[in-house]
Amino acid sequence: MPEESNKSVENAPNVVQETTPKGLVPRILHWTSASHAHMALVGVLLFLGLGSLFATWSYLAHMAVQREFPVSLGMALYALDVKEYDKAKHVIGQLERRSETPQDFGGALFVLGAAKAYQADSEWSLARQRAMYLMAARYLRKALALGVPEDRVLQAKYLLGLSLVRGNQPEPGITELLAIAAEESLPTSDIHSLLTSAYRALPEPDLPSALKHSQILLADKKLTGPDRAQAIISHAEILGELGQLEAATEQLQEANKFAVQEARIRHVSGQLALKQALKSADKIPEKNALIEQAITDFTEAKRLDPLNGDMARQAMYWIGMCHQAIGNTAAAIETYDRLSRQHGDTSESLAATLAVANLSQATGNAAQALAGYHLVLETVKEPITYVNRLLPLSELRKKMRKAHLQFIEAGQFEQATALADKLQPVFSLIEVTELLAQTQEKWGHTKLREYSDVQRGSTSDLLQEGRYHLRAAGRAYESLAYLRFATPDFTDDLWHAAENYYQGQSFTNATRVLNDFLHHEVQLHQSMGLLRLGQSLLVIGKIKEAVTILEECMELHPRDSVVYQARLECFHAYSQLGDIDKATQLLVTNLTGDTLKPRSPEWRDSLFALGEFYHRAGKYREAIKTLDEAVRRYPNADQTLMARYTIARSYHSAARKPAELARIAKTESERQKNRKLRDQNLEEALQNYIDVQRSISLHGHSDQSELERMLLRNCYMMQGSVLFQLQRYQEARKSYSNISTLYVNEPFVLESFVHIANCWRRLNQPIKAKGTIEQAKLVLHRFPEETDFKIATNFNRSQWQLLLNEMSDW
Repeated sequence: MPEESNKSVENAPNVVQETTPKGLVPRILHWTSASHAHMALVGVLLFLGLGSLFATWSYLAHMAVQREFPVSLGMALYALDVKEYDKAKHVIGQLERRSETPQDFGGALFVLGAAKAYQADSEWSLARQRAMYLMAARYLRKALALGVPEDRVLQAKYLLGLSLVRGNQPEPGITELLAIAAEESLPTSDIHSLLTSAYRALPEPDLPSALKHSQILLADKKLTGPDRAQAIISHAEILGELGQLEAATEQLQEANKFAVQEARIRHVSGQLALKQALKSADKIPEKNALIEQAITDFTEAKRLDPLNGDMARQAMYWIGMCHQAIGNTAAAIETYDRLSRQHGDTSESLAATLAVANLSQATGNAAQALAGYHLVLETVKEPITYVNRLLPLSELRKKMRKAHLQFIEAGQFEQATALADKLQPVFSLIEVTELLAQTQEKWGHTKLREYSDVQRGSTSDLLQEGRYHLRAAGRAYESLAYLRFATPDFTDDLWHAAENYYQGQSFTNATRVLNDFLHHEVQLHQSMGLLRLGQSLLVIGKIKEAVTILEECMELHPRDSVVYQARLECFHAYSQLGDIDKATQLLVTNLTGDTLKPRSPEWRDSLFALGEFYHRAGKYREAIKTLDEAVRRYPNADQTLMARYTIARSYHSAARKPAELARIAKTESERQKNRKLRDQNLEEALQNYIDVQRSISLHGHSDQSELERMLLRNCYMMQGSVLFQLQRYQEARKSYSNISTLYVNEPFVLESFVHIANCWRRLNQPIKAKGTIEQAKLVLHRFPEETDFKIATNFNRSQWQLLLNEMSDW
């Protein structure tokens, strides 16, 4: 045991030595894990070390890349020249990240624009191609503005012209290409080919200029093979569009020698045959043969395009045109419809839809035509990107204007308005507003003409509708005026607005617009403008302002023909102000002057107005004399019927004075004299009332206007009044009975019952008088509670009840 203990003690130091790690890394790890402080310190040192290592590596890698891949504008231009367009754009991207100096920016934009121009044809759709070309044009235009390398200026201008033409911007494209057309370093054949296409693509195609550049292109001996064939076919198309059909046919025969583009050749041949047929319209056999030839050519062109490409679709459209040319409308519509169904979202389908709409309108199907027009307009979203060889934008605009005009000529104003509302953006806002204004104006005048032409009793709705549309025209013209504020049309539009407001009886608006017009216009329509302003002010009750304006019109334009109407209107104003002397003088000046003749409307109106004025002023003899002259001069004038009634009223009123004199006369002879004069006036009044009544009755009750119905009722009442004053009570009762029979459902019938009762009393028939009053009570009871008696009589319901109750007790 002691020996073992000694051995254990001897081995103890060796045990301790074995637990301590040997080597540097193990000792560091052992030291790190000895405490948390050691671990934190080692972690920080490790993090700093790794960060430094990463930064150093990143810097070295960046320097290595820079040394390995240097970039420059020259590299991008070289990539562009060797048609490595993506690489060229990538290099430009590298240059942009290096923030090169501004003079390189124009060159960079040139590379980007040129790359897009060269790559545009690889886009999958025509719309995408046009959008890419327009983007290229923007880059190139900006590049030229900022400056491109000197040896690239012509290339940039050429690519800009090309991009504009193929991006559907022919006008600026032509400008750019013409500026460089003489440069020998550029592809002149391509330039003249582009110019030919551009002139044909203008909103209003310039075919002579297109023909000129086409001839230059064909004169180029270097143009051979398929390119020359294509140029010849294009030349033939232009000649055909110019109507030079024989020359076009010769060009097609030349193109046939190349044995290429057979579908297009047959297609153009069909078009030429159709054009020739239309020129031979009076030679039926020749026309039909040419149409058959055209259909054969189009059918063959369609067969030669088995993939149903442009040629096949266009051939279908032209076959429909052939059917239409020989009057086979059903076959034409069937062909167009089939084209639309099979190739819905194409240019040819759009042209076919418009053709069907035109045929529908021609056959009187306005609703179907309008639906077709709307469909076409909805398809044309942006005119700037619209391209359609069968239906160019200029042709589309012409057809839409023609359709709108045909709707108006057919009196289909609702359809014309609905079409105009959809014309944007094919037409500008100004053009659409002008069309809407013209439509409403013609609509309004048409309704007013119908009002004048048809029987008068059934036209109140026509009159109101006509004025409504004239007011709408006034609003449209006013909007148009401020859309064209900075143009010479501004005041002319204001004038049309004011005139339509006036004709539509919107006098407040007319006053406002006329003030604006007279403020801005110093030459045209000055006298008429002042007259219209005075008339409008007079209607809205601003009498003194109207007088001021009308006197200004007479003072500033004494030799203008409107001065006579101005005097007439000023007469009405002074009449309302109670200035009798001035009012009379104005009419007398019109009637006695040397310049105005009796056949003029102003002289006629002045004569009628003077007679009416004399009547209101109590000058009954002068009124009778003046109005009798007016009626004899103008038996068919609109004022004649009212004038005849006023003559009767003047005679009737003239009887009051001798009746009063007879009542207060002190001698029998004086009394008899005045009674005789009274009775003469009453007899004249009675005869004139009867004449007016008969004249109105000849038109029939269903055809009477509101004025005629009012005058007829008054004539019956006035006849009864005159007969009662003449003590012819039985006749008076019969006259009042006409009222109770004809107007039983109108409140003023109660007055006739009262007068009938008075006649029975004068005839000493009290029982019948009381029965009449009881009948009046029953009629009063039948009227609805909401009836407003004060409109047509002097009493309300309760007052009538009180009066009839009192009369029943007499």
